[in-house]
Amino acid sequence: MFETFSGIILLIVFLVPGFVWRTVEGQLVYLDKRLEWEKFAFGLLSRSTFVYLPFVPLFYRGWKRQWFEHYPLWMSIAAIAFIIVLPTLYGLGTGAWKQKKLGARLLEKIRLKTFEQHHIPTAWDYLFSKVQPAWVVVTLKNGNKVYGFMGTASYLSSDSEERDIYISHTVQMGQEGQMEFVNHTRGVYIAASEVSVIAFTEP
Repeated sequence: MFETFSGIILLIVFLVPGFVWRTVEGQLVYLDKRLEWEKFAFGLLSRSTFVYLPFVPLFYRGWKRQWFEHYPLWMSIAAIAFIIVLPTLYGLGTGAWKQKKLGARLLEKIRLKTFEQHHIPTAWDYLFSKVQPAWVVVTLKNGNKVYGFMGTASYLSSDSEERDIYISHTVQMGQEGQMEFVNHTRGVYIAASEVSVIAFTEP
């Protein structure tokens, strides 16, 4: 029983901060969800390590003086800070850093050029991570075309095994030759396996 409890504590201490960090960062930039478990766990452990690293001297002093026995309330507050609060702040920081490409800008100021490489594995994932309102024409494999407006209510699946598209507003050719929204419709669902070409234009 004690070994099981110790394992749970170690799991929380060394993986949960990294998971919180990664989850928050993933709200700001694209993060690959298809990593193997070993790489995923190593990433969580690395993030957790950076959370704790600046405070190692403080941890050592607290361990030697047994603060966890003398100040249980403060230790509980500190645990919440290290497991939730700090990883959340780090996640926001790294997410904003990557989103604004501050690292590349900093290197440019000292006249260093970086090799431009995308951490997003496929063009589909790149589109999913940066979908913007746009008119869209989807050509199906049978030759038919679907016209629509991809707004904020539209959706592109990020699941590598379940690619599909939901276009929130469909449009059609009006009597005067202009495109107009189709009335009384809630959009259209299209399986990616049926898609031949997707064309986007500015709204």
